[in-house]
Amino acid sequence: MDQIRAWASIVFAGTDLEGCSTKHLSEAELAHAMLHLQQQIVPTNCCLDALVLRAPNGARIQPTKATLTVEGGLIGDRWSQGKAKPGDQVSMMNLDVAYTIANGQSVVLFGDNLFTRMDLSESALPVGRCLHIGGVVLEVSAKPHVPCGQFKGRFGQAAFTMAAKNQRIRGIYLTVLKGGEVQLGDPIRVMEASTTS
Repeated sequence: MDQIRAWASIVFAGTDLEGCSTKHLSEAELAHAMLHLQQQIVPTNCCLDALVLRAPNGARIQPTKATLTVEGGLIGDRWSQGKAKPGDQVSMMNLDVAYTIANGQSVVLFGDNLFTRMDLSESALPVGRCLHIGGVVLEVSAKPHVPCGQFKGRFGQAAFTMAAKNQRIRGIYLTVLKGGEVQLGDPIRVMEASTTS
């Protein structure tokens, strides 16, 4: 397991989801780190590298496998309670981008569900494109994944501004078209739009 995947697998034992301001990167530091990241070779074979559930009580759970349904999204995640809206059932973020922005903080602070090293840019994954992971089919939602106040508090002004200007830095939302089970290490296959076969 490489350093970044090892970081993503560290279990978050605390309860403080506020983040640490001493870990915030400056605009120059973040720009340099992201430039270096973009110059790296994008892997052709991507998989599910991390799973995070946001429990209704605020706790973070990092299972090795999870179930998704069309009606409920990611089972065990708080999405289905309260603010549930079509189009934002499941969130996905690039693991390398998360690692860079976190600067040593836990992967769970992002609040995203799925992490992969796949290119999540709009050119690589336009709205309506589908992903097959394990027994699940997910469709890229038209709803933009914009940073919120909590993101700014956890990762700083520079990260917030960067993610606001380029929303795919923050990742994507996915809608469940076909439910099933996913587990860490499952390959992610890009499919044509709106097909569940």
